[in-house]
Amino acid sequence: MNAPVRRELVVVGAGPAGMSAALAAHRAGVPVCLIDEREALGGPLGVQDRGGRRANLSRDLAEAVGASRIETRLGTVAWGLWDRVIAVVREGHDAGLIEAERLIVATGAYERPVVFPGWTLPGVTTPGATLAPGSGEPATRARRTLVAGSGPWLPALAARLHREGTNVVMVTEAAPRPSPRLRAKLRAAARGAGGVLGEVLPSLAYLRRARVPVIHSHGIARAEGDRRVERAVVAGVDRDWRPRPGTERPVAVDVVCVAYGLFPSTELTLLTRAAHVYAEVLGGHVPVHDEWMRTTAPGVLVAGDCAGVAGRLMAAEQGRLAGIAAAMDLGRVSRARAHTLAAPVRHRLERLERLRRLLDGVYGPGPGIYELATPTTVVCPCEDVTVGQVVECLRRGLGDVNAIKSATRAGMGLCQGRSCARQVLALVTRHLAKPMGELPGFTPRPPVRPVPLGLIADERPELPRAPVID
Repeated sequence: MNAPVRRELVVVGAGPAGMSAALAAHRAGVPVCLIDEREALGGPLGVQDRGGRRANLSRDLAEAVGASRIETRLGTVAWGLWDRVIAVVREGHDAGLIEAERLIVATGAYERPVVFPGWTLPGVTTPGATLAPGSGEPATRARRTLVAGSGPWLPALAARLHREGTNVVMVTEAAPRPSPRLRAKLRAAARGAGGVLGEVLPSLAYLRRARVPVIHSHGIARAEGDRRVERAVVAGVDRDWRPRPGTERPVAVDVVCVAYGLFPSTELTLLTRAAHVYAEVLGGHVPVHDEWMRTTAPGVLVAGDCAGVAGRLMAAEQGRLAGIAAAMDLGRVSRARAHTLAAPVRHRLERLERLRRLLDGVYGPGPGIYELATPTTVVCPCEDVTVGQVVECLRRGLGDVNAIKSATRAGMGLCQGRSCARQVLALVTRHLAKPMGELPGFTPRPPVRPVPLGLIADERPELPRAPVID
């Protein structure tokens, strides 16, 4: 086992939150080590980030980091965490350990899996996969596509796909259409937050001109086909996103782009034993933090979507706040100076928070999103576990997600439960008639990301032992 290298501040995640945190701390005189598993700065770009203000945000931050003396370790996976000792590995290189005096976790979020009959068929995809460079030849892009999901940027996704040659046949938005009064409130809050919804109205106008129907209070019910998607069945949904009887209709499609939002990437924060709280509008279990983004784990701060999904602009501001806090805690700036630096950041965060609360009231997920699967639906595609198998475990008295994991191997595959963890938890809580937030999810254990076992076999500090989250 190699001895850990020591760093004053380590930031895990080089999206807007991580880059902003690294820059804020660096400008305050803190030596910073910035880690990201991708080979480039900026994090994954969603549809709302491409070609607009948020794309410029990531570009500008990446240029500033590149021009600084911040130590960057790209293509480096943080796969384990013991207190503030981070286990990292880079493909083709040796694994190692980094001991951080302060740690900022800014690992972002990943696209929400929605489990419905047919969700594993080829042709069911997500915005990230659909818009990724090289994701499809022109003939593939021209296929008939249903865009199903929810959120203010759903029209921008559909408009982008259509502009690039995709035959978008329908857009289904699970949320009801906002009232004129609510739309006025959203526009006012968006202006106060810097016009962050500027793409929405132009995208809706574009879709109307292109005669692409956008249907509110509707969602995906199932996908059908022999070897790949041949049709989607959509249905009207109530305010809880539960399908309304008698409203199903088939739509002939080749592709279903599922865009129901994001889940926070909290694998590392859970390993810290920091307190977490469940908030569905923020994406699920998220770490508790104070006004300086400090978690309850000593020396560990959070920023961005891993602290609750709220968008890239808010992520960048939270990153700045966490970077200032780390510099203050490390003695690089006085408390008075930190408060002065943080004041404009907090002002911008307050405006963004007002907008977020309004958007949550419109687009907050309903419990029906967890109730689409049937007994034969595969819930864990990595291990081919069905909903029926999970329900059978519950009937046998296994009322704990980790017991079900042991019995079925659900959550033990390559994705480490990212695809199935929430759905298994939903099945358990529904069976026990408990709210989602009352029960913990799968217990995270290193490695939390897929890594070559041969490289990490000896990379584990002897003390403290890997934490087990109860």
